[in-house]
Amino acid sequence: MKRADRISSLVILGICIYFFVEARDFSPLSGLFPRVVIILLGGLSLLLFIATFLRRDNGETFDSASFRHVPSLLSLLLMIVWGLLIPVLGFLVTSLIFFPLITVYLDRNTTGKKKLGRIAIVEGLTVTFYLFFTQVLYVPFPEGLLL
Repeated sequence: MKRADRISSLVILGICIYFFVEARDFSPLSGLFPRVVIILLGGLSLLLFIATFLRRDNGETFDSASFRHVPSLLSLLLMIVWGLLIPVLGFLVTSLIFFPLITVYLDRNTTGKKKLGRIAIVEGLTVTFYLFFTQVLYVPFPEGLLL
């Protein structure tokens, strides 16, 4: 596991260096956010790289036989359908339909009030993000037939 962490952290560091160099042509204000994100991602990647030398390896590795592919594949399929329906139904309506579906599917062991609470949280966060981006930041979202 250490080797995979080292390799992935080095790859991410390389990507960060590439994009940091590419962002040098941005104006100071337009390049602020990308540079901050690149520096944070690069810093976290560097911490992961250092941590691979400091922590002990417990010998556990990923067991592909115990991994269930079906939930991941169905979630991916739902996200693809969500993306395809955004131009038709609009971002908000599509998100209000598909995010709870994905939540219920991935958390199918939970029942009753907990499930309803989680659905309410997902719906509330979706509406909150939508309103924040459209009303505060003036970022337009795709609109469809319903909204």
